[in-house]
Amino acid sequence: MKILRKLFGAKPKVEPIKPAPIPVAEPKAPKPVISLDVVEQTNDEAELLKLASDGATSQLRQAAAEKIHSREILEQLAKLAKAKDKNVFKIVKTKLDLFKAEDIKIAELEANAQRLCEKAERHLYLEADALFKAKLSALQTEWVALAQTSAASQERFKNAVAACEAKINARAQAIADEEEKNSLDQQALQLAQDAYNNLKQIAGDVYRAAHVDDLVNANYELKIQELSNAVRLAANRHLPLDKLTKEFEHRKQQTLNLIDQVKTSGTAKELAEKLEQVEDSDLVKNAQQKLQQLIRSAKEFGDELPETLSEAKEKLDQLWAQRHQAEQATKNALRDFSELARKGLWAAEQGFVRKARAIQKELQEKREQLAALSLDIPKGVQTKIDDFEAQLVKLGDWHEFAVTPKKEALITQMQALATSNIAPDALATKIHELQDSWKEVSKGVQQQDDELWQEFQRASAVAYAPCKEFFEAQAAEREGNLNKRRELVNQLQQYLQGYDFANAVWKDVEQTLKTARAEWQTYWPVPRKAGNELQKEFEQLMEQLFGKITSEYESNKAAKQSLIEQAAAQISNENGRTAADTIKQLQAQWKAIGKSWHKEDQQLWQEFRKHCDAVFALRNQAFEAAKEQRQAVAEQAEVLIAQLNAFAEKTLEQLNTAKAEIEAIKSEFAALDLPKESAKALHNKLNAAVAAIATKRDSARNQAEEQSWTDLFDALNALREYELAVIAKTAEDKLAAQKSALETLIAGTPRWPTGSLNVLQQRLNKAGSITNADQESNSDLLQTLTIRAEILAGLETPADDKQARMAYQVKQMQQAFGQRDSSFDPLVLEWVSLGGVATARYNTLLDRFNKSRLQGVKN
Repeated sequence: MKILRKLFGAKPKVEPIKPAPIPVAEPKAPKPVISLDVVEQTNDEAELLKLASDGATSQLRQAAAEKIHSREILEQLAKLAKAKDKNVFKIVKTKLDLFKAEDIKIAELEANAQRLCEKAERHLYLEADALFKAKLSALQTEWVALAQTSAASQERFKNAVAACEAKINARAQAIADEEEKNSLDQQALQLAQDAYNNLKQIAGDVYRAAHVDDLVNANYELKIQELSNAVRLAANRHLPLDKLTKEFEHRKQQTLNLIDQVKTSGTAKELAEKLEQVEDSDLVKNAQQKLQQLIRSAKEFGDELPETLSEAKEKLDQLWAQRHQAEQATKNALRDFSELARKGLWAAEQGFVRKARAIQKELQEKREQLAALSLDIPKGVQTKIDDFEAQLVKLGDWHEFAVTPKKEALITQMQALATSNIAPDALATKIHELQDSWKEVSKGVQQQDDELWQEFQRASAVAYAPCKEFFEAQAAEREGNLNKRRELVNQLQQYLQGYDFANAVWKDVEQTLKTARAEWQTYWPVPRKAGNELQKEFEQLMEQLFGKITSEYESNKAAKQSLIEQAAAQISNENGRTAADTIKQLQAQWKAIGKSWHKEDQQLWQEFRKHCDAVFALRNQAFEAAKEQRQAVAEQAEVLIAQLNAFAEKTLEQLNTAKAEIEAIKSEFAALDLPKESAKALHNKLNAAVAAIATKRDSARNQAEEQSWTDLFDALNALREYELAVIAKTAEDKLAAQKSALETLIAGTPRWPTGSLNVLQQRLNKAGSITNADQESNSDLLQTLTIRAEILAGLETPADDKQARMAYQVKQMQQAFGQRDSSFDPLVLEWVSLGGVATARYNTLLDRFNKSRLQGVKN
């Protein structure tokens, strides 16, 4: 009973009516009792507000408050219950706190949404380069990661993305237009080049023509005009064809001139036949001239001679060679005959009887040969022959007189010297005396006996052989030494003139001086006069070389003394690092200076080294302190790198939350003055840690992207099954259940590839009316779409569809290079829009299409 009273209130007591002197009003009826069942059955929040504020019991009021979900009603109840019912107020406050938390969350999401909108709008002003689309995709990925946002933000982001995609499409279109223009320009260039090559071919055909009628029938002038029109059309595209156009016009004019020339003079073959058939020398000469004109014309083209013209030229060369050979043979025969007559006359005049008679016999034989060739002996040559015959007659009269016995005695004495043991120098004197005697005997004699003279000469040569070897050996030695000294002088001159003394290796120069002096002494003896003159020249060259060495060594000495003074000044430098760097520079300069005189050079080096060692000792003291400081910085960098490495193990949500912290660590690392010896390794570790974090993020994003494609094709397959069921006229209840499941699948998918959801929903809306005709049409369209994807990806098409691919490409060419596919995004949307394809056909095409799509991503 107590429990019932608590739930329904106490039963009012009825007091007995007492008699009164005046009438009283009737008592009020009691308030109806409201139970918890009424609260459970009531969904009217206004009624619940009354129960929560005015309910009879605390449980009733709390139960009513728990059932209120409207924020506006809760705020009203909070005002009513704040001072009236603490329990109800707590319930209301808890629910309002959830609303406030949701407001904060929505505000954060909205702030993030606005930030992404601003980034997308700023992105629009960037250059549409290779990274433009990737950055836009990253922004879209961030947007998808956001929960519910306001319609205004969604519209703003959608407009910014649409503008960016329009810019991408415009850029893609510009690239496609540029590629198409380049393709057409390339075709125009090729057309012009082909026209030029065809013009060259026409020239060759003209040379190869057998008859003039062939040229008339070929109508080459019209062909040349057509080629000229083709070059002019190509030049109208403002291509770099100036050089080709000039060459074409020049060759065109040459070819037209050649055609006129051949029509007038005849073809090369006809002219060559005239050379073989015509006996008239004038006609042959005319044919030769015309052939030579054709050959000159061919050389002006700058090409190889055509085969027909080469054969004609060969025949012409043979004709000229035969004529020249005949003329030269005639000239040679007459020249030889004249020369032989001259030699015979000279032999007769000199008293060479035997030789003169032999020449007389040979002249008779050659006279008969000339007569056989029908050649007349020139008058001047005949005069020589007559003089020769007369002189030969006189020679026989006085040959045996005068000096012959004396000459024979001198020959005997000369022969005796050949077997004597006289010293070579005395023997040479005897031989010269006998030769002088021969000259005395021969004075006043007009004719010389050739046989005796030859015998005397042979005896002289035998007798002089020992002297000749002796004097030749001495002369050869002196001349050889002189030549070697001349060569040495030439080498020294070339060395002084050609050697780069500005960059000389002075140790080698000094060695060259010593070697030249020693080598000069070995070349002795030499001819006195020539040797003395050469000695003066050699000494002058040696003085020049020694002067260069002296000048260099003195200059080096002064430079090293200056370096010693600079090194001594660095001892008092308080900056140890600067002092040490300066000393290193001075040491490098010392090495670059080169040597001076050996003894002085050693003393200078010892003094310079003493100052260098003093500076390095001071630097080492400061170096140890700096080393400890660098170690501390390196350890601090390692700590920061370890913190970044820890972030690589976190989830994507944690990484997004910790983005500011990661940037702070990177900034702190960048502010460190890293040691040079470990800076590269530390930077590599930092880059590796940052790369690991980026890889973590990219991996999650790539998985989401790949999942969106998987979800898309799964949804497409389910939609296709529904379309096949529609075509098969499946029962309405099964179709309704299948469509409901499909709608649930689409609604439950969190992310779709760009633009695919709208197309998918449109296809779903039309799926109920699909027909067999649509199925066949879509199957063909899907086949063409797959071929387009393979062309774009650069993949081969299976043999069964190669004919279809060829037909598609020919159709594109017939449409004057119309729009070509440049991106897979439009192809994907077309794929999504085509439905109702049979399973076997669809799976085959889907496999090929996905391969092309993935290959396109790689490209």
